[in-house]
Amino acid sequence: MVTVHGTVIAGPHRAVLIIGAAGSGKSALALDLMARGARLVADDRVRIEPRDGQLIASAPDTLRGLVELRGIGIGRVIPRPYAALSLVVDLDATPDGRQPDPLTWHHRGITLRRIAGRSILQLCSVIELWLRDEIELIDEGGCEHDKGDSR
Repeated sequence: MVTVHGTVIAGPHRAVLIIGAAGSGKSALALDLMARGARLVADDRVRIEPRDGQLIASAPDTLRGLVELRGIGIGRVIPRPYAALSLVVDLDATPDGRQPDPLTWHHRGITLRRIAGRSILQLCSVIELWLRDEIELIDEGGCEHDKGDSR
């Protein structure tokens, strides 16, 4: 098991790891998604362990249910205990054009789709629809991604 700096938000069947530097908007994006019905798994630090070909994310015990409210303080929510990751959103990376080549994120032999999320105006809406399994991300070549199952 390893701990990474990031935030994990889960929908009914999928979960997304949001990464980026301090102040990049991870917690703010998480709050927007939570306001739209998604559930917090972990904020600030995320424990990730490979299990049965998936990356399972959870919060360290000391941070479980806590979310940063930048400029206000810390909030407490009822978290989801764990989730299988199927997408990574990188808030430090800027997309390369309107239809960029697919990016990947590798951890312990498992590869996930990665989105360069910096400066994407509709990012919250895209992630919300994706978490609800109402949109698939398709490569230029027509390959679908994101067939994940968040427990």
